Amino acid sequence: MAKSSISLEKVKEFWNSQTQNEEKWAMNMKLLRAAGLFAGSIFLMRNFGDLMAV
Repeated sequence: MAKSSISLEKVKEFWNSQTQNEEKWAMNMKLLRAAGLFAGSIFLMRNFGDLMAV
């Protein structure tokens, strides 16, 4: 079996470093909100854009 270059422990360590640190968590939440707003606006315009036309 091939040796994995990224171990599960490294992934857990990275996840904990991003979620346990308050400054990093705040930045990640801002990024998640922006991505969610962007995805939501794309979904809205693709499904209901013809209704918004003037």
